[in-house]
Amino acid sequence: MTLQEQLDRLAALRVAADRLPNERIEALMRLIPSEDHAQARAILKEFEDLESQTRQQAAELETTIKDHAIRTGEVGQGTYLQLILQPPRVTWDNKSMAVYASLHPEVLAYRKVGEPSVQIRARSLRAV
Repeated sequence: MTLQEQLDRLAALRVAADRLPNERIEALMRLIPSEDHAQARAILKEFEDLESQTRQQAAELETTIKDHAIRTGEVGQGTYLQLILQPPRVTWDNKSMAVYASLHPEVLAYRKVGEPSVQIRARSLRAV
């Protein structure tokens, strides 16, 4: 299978996984008598709203915790989560350093190259 085929398969699997909760609900609704559908949908809506509120509260608290850690440097751990503060990442102007290294090759002894990393991101399908 080519890389493009693998990526397309991964995208299809992600879409299928995203659809499963709604498909599960629709399958259950087929088992419920039609006169109870309105009440069942009201219950589902109530839980969707609760889920949305809970996710929003969690996101706001996460932002508060991160902001506090950055401001104060405080780290710690709870029962299930820990807060780790990473120091700022140091970067160099690689083009300028390459020129400098051509004149001062001894600095290359201090150069380290890490391992590559991979990210899979969604593509925009806008027409060009």
